[in-house]
Amino acid sequence: MVVAEHDRATREHLAELLRDQGFIVATASSGQKAIDAVRAQPVDLVLLDVDMPGLSGIDVCRVIKTITKDRFVPVVLLTPPGDESARIQGLRTGADDHVAKPMDDADLLTCVDHMLRVKRTHDDVEFAKSELRYSSLHERLGVLPDPRYFHQRLEHEFAEARRHLDPLACCILAVDGLQKPVAEHGPEVALPALDEVCERVQRTIRNTDVAARFRAAEFGLLLPNTRPARALALAECVVAEVASRPIEVGDVRIPLTTSIGVGLFPSANVRTHSELLDAASVAVARARVAGPNRVCVVQQQGYIFSPSLSGAA
Repeated sequence: MVVAEHDRATREHLAELLRDQGFIVATASSGQKAIDAVRAQPVDLVLLDVDMPGLSGIDVCRVIKTITKDRFVPVVLLTPPGDESARIQGLRTGADDHVAKPMDDADLLTCVDHMLRVKRTHDDVEFAKSELRYSSLHERLGVLPDPRYFHQRLEHEFAEARRHLDPLACCILAVDGLQKPVAEHGPEVALPALDEVCERVQRTIRNTDVAARFRAAEFGLLLPNTRPARALALAECVVAEVASRPIEVGDVRIPLTTSIGVGLFPSANVRTHSELLDAASVAVARARVAGPNRVCVVQQQGYIFSPSLSGAA
């Protein structure tokens, strides 16, 4: 939550009031600092003073609504007493509610609670729509969604995990062993083989997990609300399922191996969804170096491999 207020005493009072309610609060003393705060982190709500130095609160509201157009971030304007024009202008700009100064603490908290309930409802609806699109992609294509979908879900799942302090695992699965059959039988064997890998992955992961294509011969997995030991176990199951029997494409039998890298949140070096993806990318590279059918998990003290490697850290 961001509190943007030009008056220091009011800003500190609002921040303390909200922190006493259990909220994580970032403060901003200018319009530009408010914009920077919204860009820097997932934000559930912005309390925005209309009379900000530099950029006005109305201008800041317009910018915030533009940079958060892919998600719903409620903006509540703090307006001068009796200034009806500021309220109307703010609502036309995209503000979601307003509270007139001087503010009663109880009224402000009621407004905050209401807007957070609106945001939760909105996010739930968007998540349901995303799930329907995911199901539709499976039914229509019979394979996994594309990389763009994976990145969208990664950003969403990371924001949810950070908001609720839930664990999240991001995995990258690399398929190895396609080079030789492609060289011997032509590139037309690659796509059916990867489609079969897709099906084996889907059979192994849980209904709450997300799987999608990531790069050529690579897949991305998101495991919400999954602790490290469980993430490692699921990754091992995927590796075992893909390696359990050769993939048959016509008369060609293709034995494939896989490597999986796992990034974890929360983690000391993971503060954004991009850093979580980077951790998984580094881990899958290390897994491939370690040998076929390896899982590598990034942890603060180093790397954990499965099956275990002596001296791996």
